[in-house]
Amino acid sequence: MPRTTRTNRAVVAAVSAMTAVAVSVGLLAGIGASGESTVAAAEPSAVASPPPIVEAPPATVPSTSLIAAEVRTRTPEQARADRERSVRASRMARVAKLRTRIVDVARKQIGDRYVPGRAGPDSFDCSGLTRYVYKVAMGRELPHGSRAQWAQVKRIKRSQAKPGDLVFFFENGQHHVGIYIGRGKMIDAPGVGDPVRVSPISGSWWSRSYTGMGRILPG
Repeated sequence: MPRTTRTNRAVVAAVSAMTAVAVSVGLLAGIGASGESTVAAAEPSAVASPPPIVEAPPATVPSTSLIAAEVRTRTPEQARADRERSVRASRMARVAKLRTRIVDVARKQIGDRYVPGRAGPDSFDCSGLTRYVYKVAMGRELPHGSRAQWAQVKRIKRSQAKPGDLVFFFENGQHHVGIYIGRGKMIDAPGVGDPVRVSPISGSWWSRSYTGMGRILPG
């Protein structure tokens, strides 16, 4: 074989070997120490970001200066109306306490004897009981006699009656009075032989003789 041909073949072989080495080196350069490829992965396609969270504005609390300014800007009529409401609420609370006290004092007399003409402290007739209870509970002097008490009260409907009001019964010269305690009942001194007790304001004699409700206290 001619020398030139052998030389050409040697060159080709050398070039092939160098190419193989270069390829191997390139592959090794793309692998990290852990054996994982260090070639950057293709970036994923863009993902739409979530909408921003919009926070509600904090609630505004009026400052004391604003409240004071509002008070200062009230008209005299508004200020007077506020005072009247305050006075009315105070009066209603005071009357409610008196009503409770009247019923409490009346309950303490349950079981006491009926004695005509007596007004306490441990025996009563009907108007003597109401007279005693009102005097102890609120310092109010009532006359001793159901008809005399009927003449002094403000007449009200049965549907308007509240605990502490008086309930009256008159028929053919008979007369009776008791202290209403609510739910259709009263505390009264019913008659000889019967002690002070809780009685209905309805029933045979009561229904026939019922005359009306009376109020001593303010509404």
